[in-house]
Amino acid sequence: MEVNQLATWLENNKHKFIFYSYPGGTGGEFVCDYISKHLDLYNAKALTFDNAYTRSESENAASGAKGGNKFKTFNTSVTNRYNFLDPLLYDAFTNGFRTGEEVILGVNPMIGDSTLVPNEEDTFTIIARKIIEYINSEGYNTLDESMLEDFNNQDKKYLIRFHRMLPYMKLFNTSKIYVIKADKWNAYVSLLVECKILLSPYYTYKEKVDALTNGHKSYKKDNIEDSMLYIKPLLDDDTVPLYEYTIQVMLNPSTFDVDISTLSITELQKMLFQFVYYRHLSNKYREDYKESTAYIKTYYSEWMDEFNINLVPFEEVFTGEWASNEFDLDKEDFYNSMVRWDQRNTIYLEKIGIKPKRGIKRLNQGLY
Repeated sequence: MEVNQLATWLENNKHKFIFYSYPGGTGGEFVCDYISKHLDLYNAKALTFDNAYTRSESENAASGAKGGNKFKTFNTSVTNRYNFLDPLLYDAFTNGFRTGEEVILGVNPMIGDSTLVPNEEDTFTIIARKIIEYINSEGYNTLDESMLEDFNNQDKKYLIRFHRMLPYMKLFNTSKIYVIKADKWNAYVSLLVECKILLSPYYTYKEKVDALTNGHKSYKKDNIEDSMLYIKPLLDDDTVPLYEYTIQVMLNPSTFDVDISTLSITELQKMLFQFVYYRHLSNKYREDYKESTAYIKTYYSEWMDEFNINLVPFEEVFTGEWASNEFDLDKEDFYNSMVRWDQRNTIYLEKIGIKPKRGIKRLNQGLY
């Protein structure tokens, strides 16, 4: 599909999207998964199409990348993370048009990303170009044009999740945009996202080898034999995990300014575990307004109407009030599902030896 064709498609269908923007750790993929299974959205039909994206997700899941997406090789049964797929646009909006390596490097290719002030240059043509560049970098030649045409000829809504509002969202001001704010739960959900993403553990020999192999493919690194030799002390012990963060640092040491040649795998893991465990103790943790959607109302109040933003307290999501009011879903069932989701979070934190510091407001202390 050409850029101008995709731009036209986006503009024609901009009113059919539901965007869910949420802070990491608040269960965004779990929430989206629940909604898509209980509403008559186009997401369900999109999953039935046979294309490069859906085949890639299936193949990665079958090969041990239990989260499905090739940049998300987590084991849901351990970490309690979920993988909400985007067969329509191949995760382009979800990942902010960034590859896994760009995420690690902190690179964001969006025009106007140096500031959150709306950029007059943002157009559907620019967004279409970014989507096509992104899917090409992911190894897909094109989007599924048969699915795009099918979506174009029907009226069902399509749910997309992402973490961060950017100026180009103004183009979708006829879509429904929900922005979730964590507020007093910010410290706890920040700890959750760190532990689920960075300390995502692999225990068995197969899980460790698959995760390392996947990392080499994702970051386009050679010499996997050297990496295998480095982690060898962990490979045969199912009681000692290999963390996702360890793989990221191993394969991108200069990015993290870590000389792994001076550290054993055990020393590296201990250092990274302590870094994650103690970082959340800082009172300034995640206060950067660029990364916290809770600041939109304070710093960019004009976005509320101009972008059609619905700012939603996380409490209203968790208790089911939001799902009931917006989508007429069963409030009690949604709430009970969120309680079970958070109970699994507690089990996970205990499994990896993380205990939130005293004073951090936990969900089970105020929402159930």
